[in-house]
Amino acid sequence: MNAREPDWAYVARSLVKVMAVTAALLLAFSAVDRVLWVFIDFDDERVAQVYATAARVANPDKRLSHGYGNGGGLLETTYTLWGEPRRAGPRAGATEYEIVENLFGTVRAPSLDGPSGSLADAIGFVDVDPGVDEVLTEKARKTIDGLPQTLDAVAVVEFADSMTTERLVAFNRRHRTCGGADVSYIYSPSYYDDSSEPASLNAVVWNRGMTEDNIQADLTYQCETEPVAALAEFRRWVGLLDEGDDLGAFELDYGWLAGAAEEGVVHGLVVDRWKLADLRKLLDDPEVRTVRLADVAFDLGEVG
Repeated sequence: MNAREPDWAYVARSLVKVMAVTAALLLAFSAVDRVLWVFIDFDDERVAQVYATAARVANPDKRLSHGYGNGGGLLETTYTLWGEPRRAGPRAGATEYEIVENLFGTVRAPSLDGPSGSLADAIGFVDVDPGVDEVLTEKARKTIDGLPQTLDAVAVVEFADSMTTERLVAFNRRHRTCGGADVSYIYSPSYYDDSSEPASLNAVVWNRGMTEDNIQADLTYQCETEPVAALAEFRRWVGLLDEGDDLGAFELDYGWLAGAAEEGVVHGLVVDRWKLADLRKLLDDPEVRTVRLADVAFDLGEVG
C-alpha cells in the first residue's frame, strides 16, 4: 500500500491562514490593551509603593531613586527606577532598572534580585547577636588605621547585640551620629537554608528615604532620633503589603518583612560615604563588634 504524498499546497494555505488569524488576534488584543489602558486604572501607584520600595530594601548596594511608571496595560505594568552602584567615589552615572508586573500579579525584576559585590559580602556577615569578638574588632582597627583617615567609605557597622530603637538613639547621641540618607538600618540579616522554602532571603536594609517616591521631597531627617522615625515608616510600609504580593523577584517574603517590622531591632548599619576617622571611633564602643569596609575613595572635592 503506497503512502499518499502530502498536498503541500494545502499545507501551505493552511499555514498561511493560521498565521493570518494569529496576527489578527494579536493586533486586536493590542488594540484592546491600548483602549483599556485609557479607561482602567492599572495601579502604577501600588507598584511604586510596594515593589519599588522592595527593590530598594533588597538592593542596598545601589542608590535607587526617581521611579516612574511607563504606562500600564492589560498584559503588564512596567515601573522604572534610576540608580547607580553605591560606591565611595564619584558618581558612575545612572542606570535604568525595570520592574514588571503581569496580568496575574507575577513580578519580574532580573537586575534587582539582591545585592552584589563587596557590600553584599559585608552585609552577609551580619548575624543576630553574634557577641563581642576582640580579635575581629582589632583586625578592623588595624585595617582602618592603615589607611588615610580622610578617605570616604561605604561600610557595614555590625553590632555585638541587636539594638532596640531606644538603645540606638542613645548610641547616636553618644557618638553624635545624625540619621539621614547615608545611614540605613539592617532589621534582618540575610538568610540561607537549602532545606527551607524559599532557600534564601535577602537582608532587610531600611532607610526612610526608600519610600521617597511617596513622600514629600523636603523630607527632614531627625538626627539622633532618626531610628524612631525610620522604624515607624518601615512598619507603615509593611502595613501596605498583602500576603499575596509577589516579592520573590527581590528574594523577600511577606512573613520575613512582617517579622522584622514587629521585632523592630537593628543588627547593624550600612553607612554611605562616611569618613574613616568617624568609623574608627565607633570601634572603641563595646556595642560595635566590627566595621567592614566595602569601598573607600578620596573625596576629590576636598583636594586642592
